[in-house]
Amino acid sequence: MFIDSHIHIGQFYSSYYSPQFVVNLMKQLQVDYYAVSSTTICEENYPKVIKEFTELISIDGNSILPVMWITPDSLNGNIAWFLESNIKWKCLKIHPFLHPNNWQLTGTEIYEAAEIAREMSIPMLIHTGYDSFCSSGNFESIIKKYRDVIFILAHGRPENEAQTLIQKYENVYVDTAFMPIDILTGFKKLGLCNKVLWGSDMCIPIYYDNTINLYEYYIDKRKKLSLILNSTEYELITYKNAMHVFNII
Repeated sequence: MFIDSHIHIGQFYSSYYSPQFVVNLMKQLQVDYYAVSSTTICEENYPKVIKEFTELISIDGNSILPVMWITPDSLNGNIAWFLESNIKWKCLKIHPFLHPNNWQLTGTEIYEAAEIAREMSIPMLIHTGYDSFCSSGNFESIIKKYRDVIFILAHGRPENEAQTLIQKYENVYVDTAFMPIDILTGFKKLGLCNKVLWGSDMCIPIYYDNTINLYEYYIDKRKKLSLILNSTEYELITYKNAMHVFNII
């Protein structure tokens, strides 16, 4: 069993990663389940996002864990595109780096997002980074407020803040998307492998380095992961934790 908790389809600047392309890659890599969000949402093109998911699910069915990536605009009536679709969303996502003035705890929008995740009984994925407005520690109060919602700190940055939160709160996990192995080693040393989800950020890496082969890149990173973990830790990160978080039976 192998689960990837952080995959993308859709338009990413000048590149487009079609549902069929992503499915082919995941099948080639023998990934059993994968949580997918569409970067097309950055265009606020809701009909296109729904069409992409419909196509994706029609091709690979139960392997897909659809991620409902919402923007501040989504909360102004456009959330209906997601909620009135026939898609069984498995996660809600926000991206504070792209909307630094909206997803702050001093406003109301991030709480609206958390309420939606709570009502749908799905985890909430938050992009984290080294900037103060999207650092892991910045979201502690909402994590504390919504203890019945699972929060996934995408990328786990800064790592010390992410580590503190997953030690402190049962409802917090991180994913390994764009996480160097040396950072992941720190989580292992602290005994936190039970709070880490494998995520690759496919197919975004090729945008930043068009010389890489996505298949080889993925296999190499997975091999490096296996070299630093024992079998129990490897199983936790590569599928067991995700089965719990995404309620895979």
